[in-house]
Amino acid sequence: MTIDLLAKQGAKKVYTNLAGRTYEDILFKRKEMQNQFSPQIEQEHQREVVAKIKDVKYINDAFSINSNITWFTMEQISSRIVWIVENDDVEQNYDGLISTCREKVVALICYGKHIEMLKKTFQGIVPSILPVNNINDAVILASAVAQENDVVLFSPANGSQEDIEKRGLEFRRAVNNL
Repeated sequence: MTIDLLAKQGAKKVYTNLAGRTYEDILFKRKEMQNQFSPQIEQEHQREVVAKIKDVKYINDAFSINSNITWFTMEQISSRIVWIVENDDVEQNYDGLISTCREKVVALICYGKHIEMLKKTFQGIVPSILPVNNINDAVILASAVAQENDVVLFSPANGSQEDIEKRGLEFRRAVNNL
């Protein structure tokens, strides 16, 4: 066997290996996305009905750490929505939510470091944009704004996996204190 033939066989194996890994990565990511959007999988803080108070449902969707998951949750709700958002992320893009918000969201209650971006994005789309200081104030205001058969949805549409538990528990606590 010549050195050239050996080099060609080695290169072929490298390319075959890379193609196999790429294919596995794509399958894994596809499966991961499927799991995120699958309604059969029950997870804490994901479309979780915390309470129904005076015919208003309070839904904890702290699991929604991007706007795609928030969109999916909103699409499953047939009632009017009072949306509570915490925005601490400068880079978040909410453009995919505009048409759904125009149809379903009657009030946007926001808090966090970057609420100006939310106001700018949803101005003229959502009838009421109400800034508050924290989740407790947001839940109290949502209970005052919501009407019979409305849904108060806590769905941050940003953040990280580490934030889910903390945000979800804070929302639950605030609702239970009503």
